[in-house]
Amino acid sequence: MKYIHYDGSQILTGDAIADAVADYAAILGANGRTDTVAIPAVADDGSVTRTTVLIGPASELTVSAAPDDELEPEDHAFIRRLRDAAERAGTERPVDVDGGHRFADADEANTADADTAAADTATADTAAADTAAADKTD
Repeated sequence: MKYIHYDGSQILTGDAIADAVADYAAILGANGRTDTVAIPAVADDGSVTRTTVLIGPASELTVSAAPDDELEPEDHAFIRRLRDAAERAGTERPVDVDGGHRFADADEANTADADTAAADTATADTAAADTAAADKTD
């Protein structure tokens, strides 16, 4: 979990969501544009809500670690929408210290999860086939 600090308030949200919002804000700033974003957040009572913020070149937005919580919101569609909006925001991209660009593609995370699940299934299928073959030879 992470806090997004914005205009004197704290927005509690998931790690990937907070990082995507910060990345999108940086891209908007680099291109001199603004946008409103409805961030999936955790309310004080633990319910999931949305907090709308205006982000752009003048935004003072920071992200910090928050205590982990099993209710951490995950919203791959939200991250995908930010990524798509970032692509349309303009050609300028902020550059990290290492010379790379930070905006993580939500689909990459989903693809990695799917690849891991497929590999686990293939391994389990192979093990089951090996066990069945061994049973036939006994």
